[in-house]
Amino acid sequence: MIERVESLLTAPAPSAACGIALKLLDAASAARARLTDPSDAEALHDFRVAMRRLRSTLRAYQPQLAGLVPAKLRRRLRELARATGEARDVEVQIAWLERRRRELPPGRRAGVPWLMARLTQRRERAYQDIRERIAPKFDRLARRLRRALESPPAPDATLPPSLAALIAELLLDQGSDLERRLALIRSAGNHVEAHAARIRVKRARYLLEPVVREASPAGPVLRRLKHVQELLGDLHDLHVVIARLGDAAAEAAAERTRRLHELAVGGARATAARGPKPATSGLLALARVARATQERLFRRLVSRGLARAVPAELAALAAELRPPAGPAVTPVAEWPSRAPARPPRPLPARYRHRAGA
Repeated sequence: MIERVESLLTAPAPSAACGIALKLLDAASAARARLTDPSDAEALHDFRVAMRRLRSTLRAYQPQLAGLVPAKLRRRLRELARATGEARDVEVQIAWLERRRRELPPGRRAGVPWLMARLTQRRERAYQDIRERIAPKFDRLARRLRRALESPPAPDATLPPSLAALIAELLLDQGSDLERRLALIRSAGNHVEAHAARIRVKRARYLLEPVVREASPAGPVLRRLKHVQELLGDLHDLHVVIARLGDAAAEAAAERTRRLHELAVGGARATAARGPKPATSGLLALARVARATQERLFRRLVSRGLARAVPAELAALAAELRPPAGPAVTPVAEWPSRAPARPPRPLPARYRHRAGA
């Protein structure tokens, strides 16, 4: 068993990283145990969040944990975490429809129950898949991860000596990477760029959360990261909603055509299918509402300068954790702005995240 040290920031980086990962594994296992309670509405959400945090931590501290947690285990955790994404996406879409349905005129709401019925079926199938297939796989993976993380890490003189020094290095790299990502977001339609920036913001947040009690300056930065993550996340969710509404409108049109065909062929003997009827016009109206909401969110993100300040705040926090040696950090550029004209300087190999990881 590794020693659970009280001061994470001053602890050796490898043992501190193991301690953080073990606590997150405990949280994921506790949430997984609650999945069997049908009355626990938050169990699935907590399980997904705990797995994401654990995966992000193993990625951030990969150089420190490479000798303990092989790439195969990290890949399996990534696959399980991604497999829960369908349930999360459908939950977001159902919640959005419930909030926005009242914005439609009464005559345009007919398509909402039709789409809600389909989304509810997809959610139930996704929930069942998590309980019956994903959860047992996680149990086996959790046992292997625990054995690996409870083994004493081997010392490595080439790595930062303390967790504080390591986090400082990671914050500088993440802030520089995030600045480049934000510079590519010039409109609400830059979905891929906004999603990539959100992932970087989330990684920085997960990096700081375990040490916020010891590093008091991290508190305001965490609040800013959470706010920016929520705005970028809402932009991404609306992109997914708009795509789903487009698919639903096509399905509704096809279903209406099939019903008309049945009536034409069957005459008086044809019977209409039971259940709510689709309404393409209502679904298209919802898509317009979603697009307008996207534009408002983007203006809020830009006008308040929320995202623009994050890279500089990460650099300042890194300096507090460990004063940088050498030349001063170049001030971050105004955002939004043009993308850099030349390719960005690559990150150090030991902290570089693989694309799509």
